[in-house]
Amino acid sequence: MNFFATVEHAAATATATAPSPADHRLTRKERELLTILMENPGRCISRETLLRTVWNYAEGARTRTVDVHVQRLRRKLGREARSIKTIVRLGYCWFPDPDSVGHASQVC
Repeated sequence: MNFFATVEHAAATATATAPSPADHRLTRKERELLTILMENPGRCISRETLLRTVWNYAEGARTRTVDVHVQRLRRKLGREARSIKTIVRLGYCWFPDPDSVGHASQVC
């Protein structure tokens, strides 16, 4: 299974292939987060947008929830986690081909 198909499979089935042989289950929130990023390739999704969309937080909420979930998701995705890029002070971005990272456009 190629790189992109593996990650699409992870989002669809709520499982991820990590460096260890153990099967890592994605939580519902991790799956929602991954799906939003994958549906917007090359676009920076702000933390505020992710908090509102995935967690139904009120505007202006200050929490590290998104960062913690991205960290856990990256751990579970293993090598495939390279496609999730942090855009400092903006949010997170999904690049299907992480070796050809260009400029991300912002989604508010």
